[in-house]
Amino acid sequence: MDLGDLLDRAIEPFAPALARRRHAQRSALKLQRQFDVAANGRRQENWRRTSGSQDREIQQGLRGARNAARELVRNNKYASSALRHMVVATIGDGIEARAVHPDEAVARKAQEAWEAWAHGPVDGRNDFYAVQKLVFRGMVECGDMLIVWQPDAKGPDGRVRVLEGDLLDETKNEDRADGTRIVQGVEFDKDGNRVAYWILPRHPGDIGGAWARSTRYDAANVDHVFEELRAGQARGISWFAPVGMDFRDVADVEQARLLKEKITACLAIVFNAPEGSGPTTPFTEEGATVTAKTGEKPVETIRPGLVMRGRPGETATVVQPPAGGETTQFIKQQVAAMTAQFAPYYRVTGDVSEANYTSQRAAQIGEYGLLDDRQQNMMIPLACNPAFKRRMRRLAAETGDKRFLEVKVQWAVYVRRLIDPVKDVAGEKAEIRAGLKTMPQALSERGRNWRDHVAEQRQWQEATDAAGVVFDTDARRIDGSGGLQPPAGYIAPTSAN
Repeated sequence: MDLGDLLDRAIEPFAPALARRRHAQRSALKLQRQFDVAANGRRQENWRRTSGSQDREIQQGLRGARNAARELVRNNKYASSALRHMVVATIGDGIEARAVHPDEAVARKAQEAWEAWAHGPVDGRNDFYAVQKLVFRGMVECGDMLIVWQPDAKGPDGRVRVLEGDLLDETKNEDRADGTRIVQGVEFDKDGNRVAYWILPRHPGDIGGAWARSTRYDAANVDHVFEELRAGQARGISWFAPVGMDFRDVADVEQARLLKEKITACLAIVFNAPEGSGPTTPFTEEGATVTAKTGEKPVETIRPGLVMRGRPGETATVVQPPAGGETTQFIKQQVAAMTAQFAPYYRVTGDVSEANYTSQRAAQIGEYGLLDDRQQNMMIPLACNPAFKRRMRRLAAETGDKRFLEVKVQWAVYVRRLIDPVKDVAGEKAEIRAGLKTMPQALSERGRNWRDHVAEQRQWQEATDAAGVVFDTDARRIDGSGGLQPPAGYIAPTSAN
């Protein structure tokens, strides 16, 4: 019987409820310690396992992680390349909207109104697709971004301001008596809904910006874009937080290896005086004095091709440092692990020495899953859908036609490049023929609207038929092997001249 049981027995006659609670807690603790990760021993002594909430942990590391990520992207080639390739794969030339409505005329007018706005300078300089790039890049690098909607001369929601998360006042934290609260500049009502954002007028990194006071913006006019990793999370954290130290350590390893290579290249020759002739080199006190008198500088460093002149009768000794150890494979493994959540290794580094179709295809399939998550679970619901709804509300107000409020939207993402077009297209064609995928779905994956595609194909075929021109790609007349197709259906045979 341990000391805890003795204390429980002593307490039980006077406070049985307390004894039961103590016993239950000690039993739960013993059960918990059956898991190695929950134990407290030598293996876990340097493991920081906090029980803080998601907001508390982010608040403690938000600024440091954000600043570290920016420094990495500025000065670390792997971090910069990983971020750029991630943005290109996720946003590309923009995530485009396709208006959908049972009435084709309404859908067409909604589409025209959207494109007229989205392709213009929505923030005074960039179109909406460049704004998507800025927002996504900033979210990955810094943790979160803000899109603030403002009126223009024609009405509400006419232009946007893209703000970095730095301008969201992280020092604004309040717990109010009515149940509302502010967490790092985000204001919640008593039901936990976002109702406002406290935004600084100037970037705190500007001169004098740190002394500015934040202003309350209604949540209806702000889109807060970040990845929610834990339920109820108020702010986002930089995506470089888990791997930032690794990026820095690998850079240090490369610098050390570079220094080794420089030292290895330092083949030098040192002349030594004959035995008994006295010191004649600058490595001795007398030699240093002689060197000082002649005006020659003593040799203090070794450099490639160094030759130190001596006197007649001296012997030469070659100094050649040993070659450095092999670190290339280690760096490859580390970079591949660091960049796994950003982009495939061969894209980040440009190293395709060990890549083949199978390995690239396997990496690309995993990348497609991550792309779907970034596009469908972050950018489209948090940045794209709100923008389209706002523009449709404005169009309905301008025209007085409430049908524009019913317009739905489909988003066409950036076309995913093929590793081996011949093999990949053959596989896609087999899926369509087997009924596993429809042609509109395949066209949508390539960023095409199937109705526009059919209309364009018809226009092209009518033009080539009228000109009497036949291309090898015309499946109506040429089969897959290059032979002539027999006349069928509405296609009439051409008359022989």
